[in-house]
Parts: sequence; C-alpha cells; structure tokens
Amino acid sequence: MNPKIQVVIAEDDIDSQQIISAFLEPLNSFEIVGIAKDGESLLDINSNKKPDLIIADIHMPKLNGIDAISSCLKISPELQFVFITAFDQYAVSAFDLHAVDYVIKPIKKERLYIALERAKNVLLANQKVEKKQILPITVDRTSHFIHFSRIVLIEKDSRKTIIHTVDQKYETNESLDTILQKLNHEFFRTHRSFIVNLNYVSHITFEGDTHFVHFRNYPHYAHVSKLQKNNLYHALSFEAEKL
Repeated sequence: MNPKIQVVIAEDDIDSQQIISAFLEPLNSFEIVGIAKDGESLLDINSNKKPDLIIADIHMPKLNGIDAISSCLKISPELQFVFITAFDQYAVSAFDLHAVDYVIKPIKKERLYIALERAKNVLLANQKVEKKQILPITVDRTSHFIHFSRIVLIEKDSRKTIIHTVDQKYETNESLDTILQKLNHEFFRTHRSFIVNLNYVSHITFEGDTHFVHFRNYPHYAHVSKLQKNNLYHALSFEAEKL
C-alpha cells in the first residue's frame, strides 16, 4: 500500500461526487486517483489505477455498484470498498461482499469519516498480514502456516478445499471466498472452483470454449470460466509488466 490510501470515487451524481471529494480533500491519509461516472468505467479505472479503496454508489448506469465491485474483486481481491446509496435494502448484498461500510445518503461528513477510518484500519491490518506472506489454515485440529510462494493453486473439490503447494497438499473446510480474502494480488480466481498463483502459470490451453491453466513443474491444471478468461489474461500481463 502507498503512503497515502489510493481512492476511487464511483458516483454518477455530480453533486455527490463533489461532496465526497470535498470531504476527502483535507484528509492527509487519502488521495483521490480516479472518479468513475458508471459501473463500466469503474472496472477500467480499477484495472489501471489499482486503488486501495473504492467509494461506490450502488445505483449507477451500465453496471450497478454491487456488480461492478464484484468484478473488481476478481482482479483485486485485496480491494476494500464502501457503498453509498439512498436506499437501505441493499445492505445484506453489500456486506455479503464484505464491504467495509454502508453509508446512506444524504452523505454526512462525520458518517463518511467513520467509514474511512474503518477502511484505513482494515488496510493497515491487511498490510501487516501481506508483509508476512503467510496463509493460515486449519486442517482438522491443526493450524498450518503456508508461505504464499509455496502455493501453486487452490481447488474446491466437493466439500473440501485443497491447497496445492510445491511439495504437498492440504485439505481444509475453509471456503475459497474465505481463503481468497487472505491472499494478495498474485493470486487470481479463474473459476468458481479454482484460485491460481499467477507466478506459477506456464501456459493456457483451450478446447473450444474451455480453457485450462497449466503450471511450471506441477502436473495439475485449473479450469478457467468464460467470464474470467479476459480478466486472467489481463492479470497475467499486469504481473509480467512488474518483472
């Protein structure tokens, strides 16, 4: 995470954009790096800017805030977000996505600042965990601590989740959603049943519309859903640019 928390505002209402921007401007810990006027432009800004935090309205043109954030999380699982809306019936959906907070319009400075402080605390906590690069899991009655660099892929198989490392496998009852929240940007969910470590991907094959991810020095492969195919290629290109 950068010294300042990088923020994108996703809001189609100009007045609300200006209010949120004005509330953020005097805060030294936050920096606005983009403003999206609809859900589709939010996806583009998230891919290009890689913000730490998104403040998103739920009712937006082209793609609503909940669907847009769901797509952003597939590329940036460590992303944090606060939903802002004039309606409270979306609270359950918002927190199902693990939103940091849910702010009802009209936006009040004090209420927004509470949400921002919560986001800051979550990001700082995640930063400490990310520095350790360790995935804690429970197998039966034993806690294991697996370094990210050893994980090749993670697979959902019936009721079990299997973590494939370079030298052994671990079976746990933890869901893929729960595990993904503990990982960093080097991991990508290619399919509802697979998470892959982008650093181990060697090539992708396909038969018709079905795509498979293959790994260096590891015989197992992962499936790629149609919806995630383009996002996966983008994520792999992004990682390659950093090398």
